[in-house]
Amino acid sequence: MDNINQKKFLIASILGLVGFIINLYPLPLFANIQLILGNASYVICAILFGPWYALYTAMISVSGLFMEWDSWHVYLLFPIEAVCLGLARRKDIYSLYASIIFWIVIGMPLFYLYAIFNTNLPSSHLPFIILKQGINGVFYAGIGSLLVILTPSFGHFQPKAKHKQRRTFNAQLTYAFTLVISLALLLAALLFNNQFINRYQSLLSDNIKESAQQLGTLAQAYIDTHVQALNNAASGLSLSETTLAQQQLSLSKLHQMYPGFITMLIANEQGHIKAASPVSRLQDLTDNDTNLSVIDRDYFIESFVNQRNFISPVFLGRGFGNDPIVAISAPLYAPHNAYHPIGIIEGSLDLNKFREIDKTNKKFKNQSMVLVDRSNRVIFASPELSINPLSAFSYSQNNANYTSLLPMLNIIDKDNMAPEYVFASFELENKWTLYVLNPFRPLVLLVENMYLATFAILVISLLITFFITRVISARLTLPLERIANRFSTSNENDNHDYGIDDESPKEVYSLYMRLKQSKSLLIGYQLALEEKVALRTYELEQANIKLKTLAEKDSLTGLYNRRYAEDKFSIIQDNCQRSDEVIAIALLDLDRFKHINDTYGHLSGDLTLKTVAKLLNDDFKRDGDIIVRFGGEEFLIIMPLCNALKIESHLEHFKQKLADTIIAPPGNTAPFNVTTSIGAVIANGTYSDSLEDWIKQADINLYSAKNGGRNKLVFTTLSETPAENDVNQ
Repeated sequence: MDNINQKKFLIASILGLVGFIINLYPLPLFANIQLILGNASYVICAILFGPWYALYTAMISVSGLFMEWDSWHVYLLFPIEAVCLGLARRKDIYSLYASIIFWIVIGMPLFYLYAIFNTNLPSSHLPFIILKQGINGVFYAGIGSLLVILTPSFGHFQPKAKHKQRRTFNAQLTYAFTLVISLALLLAALLFNNQFINRYQSLLSDNIKESAQQLGTLAQAYIDTHVQALNNAASGLSLSETTLAQQQLSLSKLHQMYPGFITMLIANEQGHIKAASPVSRLQDLTDNDTNLSVIDRDYFIESFVNQRNFISPVFLGRGFGNDPIVAISAPLYAPHNAYHPIGIIEGSLDLNKFREIDKTNKKFKNQSMVLVDRSNRVIFASPELSINPLSAFSYSQNNANYTSLLPMLNIIDKDNMAPEYVFASFELENKWTLYVLNPFRPLVLLVENMYLATFAILVISLLITFFITRVISARLTLPLERIANRFSTSNENDNHDYGIDDESPKEVYSLYMRLKQSKSLLIGYQLALEEKVALRTYELEQANIKLKTLAEKDSLTGLYNRRYAEDKFSIIQDNCQRSDEVIAIALLDLDRFKHINDTYGHLSGDLTLKTVAKLLNDDFKRDGDIIVRFGGEEFLIIMPLCNALKIESHLEHFKQKLADTIIAPPGNTAPFNVTTSIGAVIANGTYSDSLEDWIKQADINLYSAKNGGRNKLVFTTLSETPAENDVNQ
């Protein structure tokens, strides 16, 4: 007896150490969601040895969670679970069922009380955390139960339950099915959710990086435009002698052209402002007898003393404008001495222009932006961030407990373990850095809702699985019980058949006959299936014919495509050649179609093509006419057996009809017209059997119509063969 207890104690200790090691490394899923697997060790011990050995194993294994989480609740919640599972096993209750009951009745309410009184978790987050903990408990309980079932050697340690009744095969089969299916469903749900979350994070990361790239490019373009403007102005003022009045006039005009500057000024060698825009501010200074000097400003020192173009960090304006500004300055030189500076020209950027960039981005994305200079001082921040210009951009990245593919930071509550924003950064050429911030909480809510929906579906699936497997198990085990009864008695029936002897039970013979009948039915089903396959083959052939028809038409306009025209032209030409009839070919090209796409958008361009196609169908509706979308905005009309005297007027009428057609694009865009240039030819069917030869001549006329000013029709009659025509050309 002592020997058995020593073995149990040794196995319980080993299971505890294994659980301890596994619990040191819980599986991260997303954010602070982790999957615990080491607790399966005390579930095994509860099934094999009862509650007290399970308690001993639990105290060892949960120590790994305590070291990882630094939370004492693991020594309260999980040991109670281990004892409850052990007691349930003594009552001959399956561990999976006992785990579900424990978490509903004891585990989740107890964890809720702990979270309320001992953590600062938001109340909106608690239901998800509690439910996640309960599902995790059921998961590792199922793993432990499955390991016991799959390990025959554990059967020697099964505890003896008082007044134990042997379990029925129906109950065992139902439990096994429920256990395997529940674990499979839960594992599949976890894998699917994890894959979906990783994909969503990847897309979100790409989206934020793309926004940072776009906004950074816009900010850089805004700076570069004004830097270039100031450099050009400095070069112009340095090339010739100018009076103070001329300098003031030039500066005012430049400021009107570039309103992105709040103020602009010209300072002399002593740093005194001699010209400024708006000039009203300079007049105020003059009226107050103030001779404002900027000689101590970095933008004056860098441009005048060091003789280089300069973009300053953000700073507070003084005297001539008191706003947070970024100064751009360039040196001014004497006209005949390119090495002797005589002053500077400076412009103060309007930082509110970055607000327009931010608003443009917010129309499409729920993102914020922060722009800082090389000293990490804030140049601009989205209003919802409540960060003042000139302040240092301070943040923390305390997200070590969060599993995510995204870089995250905190701006408001820097000590909070929950990240506030996902971010991406972009460095401008002048060493400014632009941060794009996306709130992290919506992503967490999405994940929580997805897990909650998954768990709800899982619970429903488990209930359905339990009842279905119970019914199926009953239907499977009842015939087996009857067969077993028949095997235990003699059978005197004279049922003789191939593979069945006189000693076989009647149920086995009945099963054999049913299998034989099933085979006959299967053959019948096979014949029916072959008939269905033949029918489906015929339907597939008809579908291929329809598919071929679809392949010959343009999906946008519904007109025939070039391939169809080339296939049909040989038949048309052969018929016209035999009957000595004429063929007219017209090649239409919409005028300035690219302008329509660029001005009104591609949807308006598509609408234009559809409108032209409808007009063509309305005007050229003879059975023999073929209307083709030949290219992007090109159309081809093949008109066999036409009236040579009327075709030119017909085309001219269509050209005018199209020019008079008003096209109303979607939205609030103004309506517009479109015109077309037409190159057309007519000739006897004997001219050529190659469509390319006809199109070549029509294209020459189209080229002439385009060069003639567009919205023209050039129509000629071909009387020579293509070879002769080429020689003449």
